[in-house]
Amino acid sequence: MQSVFAELVPFIAWMRNYRGRHMRADLVAGLTVAVVAVPQSMALALVTGLPIQVGLYASIVPTIMASLWGSSAHLITGPTTAISLVVFTSLSELAAPGTSKYLELAFVLSLMVGVMQAGMGIARLGVLLNFVSHSVILGFSAGAAVLIGFSQIPGILGLDIAKGRSFHGALSEIATHFHMIHGVTLLLGILTIVVVVVLKRLKPSWPGTLVAMLISGVLVNMFDLESRGVAVIGAIPRSLPPFHIPDFYLMADGGRLVPGALAICLLGLVEALSIAKAIAGSTRQRLNVNQEFIGQGLANISAGFFSGFPGSGSFVRSAVNFRSGAKTPMSGVVSGLAVAGTVLVAAPLAGNLPVASLSGVLLVVAFGMIHLKDITKAIRATRNDAAVLVITFLSTLFLNIEFAVFVGVLLSIGLHMATTSHPRIYSTVPDFKTGKMAGAAHGRMCCQMDIIRIEGSIFFGSAAFVQEDLRRRLKSHPELASILIRMHQVNNFDASGVQVLELIAEEVRARGGGLYFSGVNTRVFQVFKNSGLLKEVGETHFRSTTGSAIRQAMRESFCPFICAQCEHAVFVECRELKMGNWEVLGRGLRPRCGRKAIHPVS
Repeated sequence: MQSVFAELVPFIAWMRNYRGRHMRADLVAGLTVAVVAVPQSMALALVTGLPIQVGLYASIVPTIMASLWGSSAHLITGPTTAISLVVFTSLSELAAPGTSKYLELAFVLSLMVGVMQAGMGIARLGVLLNFVSHSVILGFSAGAAVLIGFSQIPGILGLDIAKGRSFHGALSEIATHFHMIHGVTLLLGILTIVVVVVLKRLKPSWPGTLVAMLISGVLVNMFDLESRGVAVIGAIPRSLPPFHIPDFYLMADGGRLVPGALAICLLGLVEALSIAKAIAGSTRQRLNVNQEFIGQGLANISAGFFSGFPGSGSFVRSAVNFRSGAKTPMSGVVSGLAVAGTVLVAAPLAGNLPVASLSGVLLVVAFGMIHLKDITKAIRATRNDAAVLVITFLSTLFLNIEFAVFVGVLLSIGLHMATTSHPRIYSTVPDFKTGKMAGAAHGRMCCQMDIIRIEGSIFFGSAAFVQEDLRRRLKSHPELASILIRMHQVNNFDASGVQVLELIAEEVRARGGGLYFSGVNTRVFQVFKNSGLLKEVGETHFRSTTGSAIRQAMRESFCPFICAQCEHAVFVECRELKMGNWEVLGRGLRPRCGRKAIHPVS
């Protein structure tokens, strides 16, 4: 009962130990985050095609909910660049931006995303995120950055180009209207970018984004640039986020929103957990992944009811929160309340902010989404990582963006399955110098037993490959009667694997030999036992070390006539066996003729 209560109200745990010294640190951190959140939220509302105030609303109640019901002490939730782009592409196919239907669909989409995320947390499905590789996120982020960057170029140039065009269509439109650039708008956009970049380098502790937007707003007001053709964002309502029940009649369109909602659900959870884990690595905080799912889900559900749109953990705001000395999730609560206070006090002043400045801010944010170092590492790491990254990047640019996430995830799963379905299988022999097992030298192999090492799993996905490899070995060596499988690196073994080894065991028994194993771990051994394969093969055929398994196979299955004719000396016992000294394997042992087993003389 107590654990259920802890999941329903997880913030009670840290609130019980909350002290006055925490309040000052959380207050400073929360206010600092709000200074960053206000301009970013306004800019990201442009990406979604929603009113500016909706971006601010998305940084109030959702931020507070995620802080109270999540597990991270420093994660700040709200609008993010990649999520905002998926929101726009998902909604713009169903309604025109700026219409009431478009706004209602944004609320419905938030509810769908939130229910999915909370449901995954309640069902303890955090393990599913393991299938979303880092390369998928890198490729998607880079592609989203390019799309966002190009989508903001018209705002910087002062061009009136409709949103919603494809990547190549947007490029064509910009080129066609390039002669219509508005000079003053372009200067304001460039000024914003310069101020943000310079302050980030020279004064990283300063709120560069806010300073840049204040400067541009003052210039617009001072020189009446709006009358000279500079587009401004206009008046923002001075009100708290209104509680609003989404129009559920629009649920008829819910089926068409499902792909976008799933993409936002997965992408949002990956973003949030990646940021939370990165910070937790420094603070040594233990995260509850499923609780974080619930926190993100409740945040997006609240966005649907309090006039926001889907969001996730923000890297910039979370990093600012951490660097500002936040101690508990209360800093996120303070941030949400501070944004609410800003809307009530300063909303009318934001009317003179030029659209070009918001576009400039987004260009800087988009550039920061391209992590060149990580991309270079991923491309150099493996061909699979490079393929996943590049294909996800191109899919983001040229396909519906919500499907780009699925393309990357399915490709990474497919490549993983292709790799695991082909475990590495190779022959080994003892090295006389070191006494350890090594790859079989060219031509040096026992005529009667192949000692193979399997590196990977023997499960339904790889069973056919393993069976084909073992049968090929038996077919290529007609005198081969026994196989010793070294299973030190086999961690997964299932019924399909059992069936394969049963068939191989029957084949080697028909040749007068046997199937032997070494290095079987406890979990895999239990599968042998439960399936009855242990009894069928024989318990004496299982040894902890390869050396003891080799000697057991020699005692039970080796034929002296073949040993006498063999050209190779693979084992240290080979010299004695060639001379017929079978007692080297144990006192009193005598081989029988043919391939029949050895037994002690009575």
